[in-house]
Amino acid sequence: MDLFQRIITLSLKLLKMIDKAKTIIFSGSGKPLEKKEFDLPEEINDNEILVELTLSTVCGSDVHTWLGHRSFPTPCILGHEMVGKIVKLGKNLTKDNDGNKVTIGDRIVWSMTVGCGTCYYCKTAKLPQKCISLLKYGHVDIHTSPYLTGGYANFIQLKKGSYFLKIPDLLDDEEVAPLMCAGATITSGLDSAKFSSCDYVLIQGCGALGLCACAFAKELGAKCVIALDKVDSRLSLAKEFGADYVFNINKEKNLLKKILELTLDRGVDYVIEVTGDSKSIEKGIKYLRIGGSYILLGAIYPGNTFTLDSSEIITKCLQIIGRHNYDPIYLKQALDLVTISKNQYPFKKLVGPSFDFSPEGLEKAFKSLESKNAIRPCIYPSL
Repeated sequence: MDLFQRIITLSLKLLKMIDKAKTIIFSGSGKPLEKKEFDLPEEINDNEILVELTLSTVCGSDVHTWLGHRSFPTPCILGHEMVGKIVKLGKNLTKDNDGNKVTIGDRIVWSMTVGCGTCYYCKTAKLPQKCISLLKYGHVDIHTSPYLTGGYANFIQLKKGSYFLKIPDLLDDEEVAPLMCAGATITSGLDSAKFSSCDYVLIQGCGALGLCACAFAKELGAKCVIALDKVDSRLSLAKEFGADYVFNINKEKNLLKKILELTLDRGVDYVIEVTGDSKSIEKGIKYLRIGGSYILLGAIYPGNTFTLDSSEIITKCLQIIGRHNYDPIYLKQALDLVTISKNQYPFKKLVGPSFDFSPEGLEKAFKSLESKNAIRPCIYPSL
C-alpha cells in the first residue's frame, strides 16, 4: 500500500469516527448566529459528493443578508465561497467537469448554483443560473434536504448535477475560494459583454470582484485599467492587481474630466460596476466612449433605483449588460486565469484575516467586511 492509499484509508477511518457536522446557523437579521450539529450521511447518492471544508470566505452578499437588505430563506447555513477535500464520492463520479480524474482526498471547488438542466432557462435561454428549480449553495433553508449546503460548516454535501473542478496543486485554497462567487461573476460579465483586447477599462469598486476584474481585464488584453473606490488601501491593492490609474471618488474633483483626459477625450471601452451602489451607474454611463459597454454586476438589491438620460444611451450607441450569478462554465474560466497569472497578481491577498469557526467569530468576520477593513475575511472550518 503506497503513501497516498494509506492517507485515504486513514481519512476514511477518521470520518467514521466523526458522525456529526458542525454548522453556524443564520435565522434572520438581528437574531444571533447559533451553533447546530447535523448527522453526517452514512451513505450518499451515486452522483453526490461529501466534502470536508477547509476554507470558507465571506462575500459581501452574505453581509447584506445578515444586515437584512434582502429577503432570505431561514434558518440556513450561509456561505457560498469555499473549497474542501473529498471524503465521500458517489460511484458515478470518477472525473470532474473538466475531465480530470478525482478520488477521495482531492481538493475541489464547485459552482455555487445547480440547475435542473431541462427547464427553459437551462436548455433554451442558456442561463442555467436562473433555473426555475435552482439550488444555490449558501442560500437553502435547513429544512430542505440535503441539509449541509452552506460554507459556514465543516462539511457540505454536493447535490447531483453540481459542477465541480479539481484544484491544481500549484494553487492554494486562498487563491481559489473567492473564485466561487467573485471570480466567476467577473468572467461571466466579461464574456457576456464579448470582452476583448481594448484600450481602456474602468472598474467601479475595488472589493474582491473589482480586484479580480482588474487582473482579469488586464490578462485578457486591456491596455489601461482605471480603478475607482472610496478606500485608499483598496486602491493601493488595485495597483497590485493590474490597475494603471486609481482614483478615490471622495477626494478627486472633476473625475469625469480626468477620465476623458486619460482616454484622449473618447471615454473608456468598458465600465464594470461592482460597487453594489446604484448611484454609481449614472456616472458610469458618462465615462463610456461612443459604442462602449457597461457591465452591471454589483447593484442587485431591491430598491436600488437610478435615473438615466435615455438619449445618452441611444446617441452614444451604448450596450448595457446585467448578470446575476453565473453559468458554471465561468468558474473554470476564472480558475484558468488565476492558474496562468498567479505569479503576476497577489490573489492570496484577497483572503483574510481569519476568524474562529464559531458564531462569535463569524459575526466578527461579517463586521470586518461591513467596515471595509477586509476584502474577504475567512474561517477555516476543519481546524
